[in-house]
Amino acid sequence: MFKFFYINCPICGKEVEAKAYRETYVSDWNKKEYKLYHCPSCDLQWWEPLKIELKFYEEEGDEGYAVFHLGLSEALSENHKMFFKHFPLKSGRLLDVGCGDGRFLKKAKETGFEVWGIDFDRKSVEVCRKKRGLENVYAMSLEEFSELAKKEGLKFDVITFFEVLEHQDRPREFFEKIKELLKPGGWIAGSVPNRESWYTKKRWQFSKGDFPPNHFLRFSIEACKKFLLDHNFHTINVIDIKTARSFIWFWQHYLLKGYQKIIRKKLLKTLHLDKKEDKKSEKFTNNIKRQNKINHKIYKGLLYIRDVIFITLSKIMMYFIKSEGSGIYFQAKLSDDG
Repeated sequence: MFKFFYINCPICGKEVEAKAYRETYVSDWNKKEYKLYHCPSCDLQWWEPLKIELKFYEEEGDEGYAVFHLGLSEALSENHKMFFKHFPLKSGRLLDVGCGDGRFLKKAKETGFEVWGIDFDRKSVEVCRKKRGLENVYAMSLEEFSELAKKEGLKFDVITFFEVLEHQDRPREFFEKIKELLKPGGWIAGSVPNRESWYTKKRWQFSKGDFPPNHFLRFSIEACKKFLLDHNFHTINVIDIKTARSFIWFWQHYLLKGYQKIIRKKLLKTLHLDKKEDKKSEKFTNNIKRQNKINHKIYKGLLYIRDVIFITLSKIMMYFIKSEGSGIYFQAKLSDDG
């Protein structure tokens, strides 16, 4: 007799045959092979082995984390803009899980929220404190913060997690912790990449950002709705995020091809000082500090020029390609009984 091996969907727990994977992928970062599975029950897709690599974020395995660590951008992302446009509350105690460099928290504070934030990326948390002036921000996991909240008697009116859920290796446990931290009838809001968009389906040729060890879970709009319903949320609003900016990366990788890595390294080289000097950062001379600020401005300018070059092409592309947006924004209210 043949012995079949099964793995379980990380969201609904349904068994899927181990041999029934859809594709394989070998990461340039850790050289591991990952397999993509699909759950016919909840419509989730996920990669195995399903295990977060914390070093990936602090070692800047993706360009976005380098920008976070330097606090270079002030602009809100499209998913953040969706929150301020659609969310029904304008005040209350808010926790942002995976707060990154704190751009969203700073805006939420200005809007009227009492803001808190956590991120296991220590470099990003440092930017939140020093550059954004945020106080209640911690470099810790959701589990660690949950223990702190219990001791302090903290409960939240709103918990947000933008571009966080797709990184999780234990999404059900993640949501249970979120619900523990919410007040009865509290709200959540967040976003995930949309695997049904044309960009997501095609960009494997040009970008590694939607693959492990960065992203492990892939959601459709239907999978997102089912996930929220299964965790006792209602008043669910799931919105397609359509923006021309999502095509910028496509054009950049398509036109620049192999030069992309070279350009990125040269840009980042202007920002990172010698490691020996970095350890003595408190003793930097005024000249070194001044030069570092100039380098930051140069990098921001180069990023802006890069985006401007490709934005026109992106708008044309978005006009002719009728597909789902590159992301999914969601918000929902927890039932009063949790």
